[in-house]
Amino acid sequence: MKLFELLSLSGALAELSWKDILSKRQSFREVFMDFDPVAITNKKITSPDSLLSEQKLRSILENANQVRKIIVEFGSFDKYIWNFVNQKPTQSQFRYQRQVPAKTSKAELISKDLVRRGFRSVSPTVIYSFMQTAGLMNDHLTSCFRHHQCISKDEA
Repeated sequence: MKLFELLSLSGALAELSWKDILSKRQSFREVFMDFDPVAITNKKITSPDSLLSEQKLRSILENANQVRKIIVEFGSFDKYIWNFVNQKPTQSQFRYQRQVPAKTSKAELISKDLVRRGFRSVSPTVIYSFMQTAGLMNDHLTSCFRHHQCISKDEA
C-alpha cells in the first residue's frame, strides 16, 4: 500500500530527515510488513531502537487500523485520499522556494478528517508533506524540470 507507506514515512519526519528515512526505507518495510495494513494489524511489531520512537511506532500501528476502516468505507485508501483533490493533483505555480508553504487549507482539511477518524501523527504539516510526496500536490518550482513533467503526466 504505497499511500499508507508514504503517510507513515511523512509522519516520521518529526524525528528523522528525508535522507535518513529513505536510507532506512527497507528497514521500515520489513518492520511494517511492506505497509500492508491488514498484515500489521494484530501483530506485535518489534523495531530496531534507531528506527523510530515508541510513540511513532504505535501511531503507525493505530493508523493501519484506521486505514483498514477507510478501505471498508471507500473501497481503498487511494480513493479516500484522492477524493480530497478531485482525483487530480493540485498544480502550484511557485517561482521561489520561500513561496512554498509548510501547510495549506487542504492539508488542514485532510488532517482534521484523519484525526476525526482516529489517525495519529497527521498534523497539517505532515499531511502537506505527504501530499507532496504522494503526488497530490505538485510544488516543484516552475523553473524545475519536474514541475513541467508532473503537469504533462497529469494531462496525459
